[in-house]
Amino acid sequence: MADKNGGFDLGALGGVVGDLFGGKHFDIKALEPLWAQVQPHLRGMDTDQIVDTVGSWAKELELPLVKTIPDDVIDKIQKGVKVPLARLIRT
Repeated sequence: MADKNGGFDLGALGGVVGDLFGGKHFDIKALEPLWAQVQPHLRGMDTDQIVDTVGSWAKELELPLVKTIPDDVIDKIQKGVKVPLARLIRT
């Protein structure tokens, strides 16, 4: 059974993301469509839920999440404004 988090299926993303990595480097542009599918599920969540969900998603995919997600990014996600993945992931 695939892991569920915030209404989206992390299990289905694992294989796709595996193809995007080359050593420790990955193609953030290739991950944007996946992020675009995840982000709408975060709309309206409180700050802690967003941070926990994004953190869980990044951990499942072994993505290097930024240490601190800026408050303006959280606010935009809560309102459903598209935020580039580069604001959340260290490149």
